[in-house]
Amino acid sequence: MIKNIIFDFGGVIYDISHEKTKDAFEALGINNFEELYGHAIQTHLFENFEMGLISPSEFRTALRDYLNENILDKSIDDAWNALLIGFKQERLELLLKVKKNYRIFLLSNTNHIHYSKYIAELKMQSRYELFTDLFEKLYFSHQLGMRKPDAKIFNFVLQDNLINPEETVFIDDYELNISAARNLGIKGLLLEPLKDVCDLFTIDGHIKEY
Repeated sequence: MIKNIIFDFGGVIYDISHEKTKDAFEALGINNFEELYGHAIQTHLFENFEMGLISPSEFRTALRDYLNENILDKSIDDAWNALLIGFKQERLELLLKVKKNYRIFLLSNTNHIHYSKYIAELKMQSRYELFTDLFEKLYFSHQLGMRKPDAKIFNFVLQDNLINPEETVFIDDYELNISAARNLGIKGLLLEPLKDVCDLFTIDGHIKEY
């Protein structure tokens, strides 16, 4: 019996487009940004930033090795944040229903610059408290010092909440993360391209597959 659901954030709850950030950095002069960063392959710079091992200032300084040194911090942040598309109200409403049926958690690979951007967006939309109230707990990689698909971050969420992996579903849009969760006994559910997380649930917030 499923009692717990762990949701990924970007690409599941929140719309993102890596292509937009690639285009934005190319406009700033990085012609090989796809080689530096991608959904499947990241340099250690991006991994370290997602684990909070380097500061936003150190991140910008490292990117300036590929950019004009006179590029403003705001221009770098704007390019980095270009991938952040936004929330859809129907997903937030879905989570309200899902929470009535399961313990639900958020587990996201993110970083300080992105986090600041979408939290500010939530506040502007007066949904900040709603969003945080939707989940029992929220786990962000840059605050924990670890990231998916490392087993440590999944085990941390399980142990922190005393939940049984066999009673838990993890929803993500990235196969590598799903495989890592399954290796720990968690039931992984891949959100396929062009599908919406709302498609995985009934109208009253019960998960369809399990």
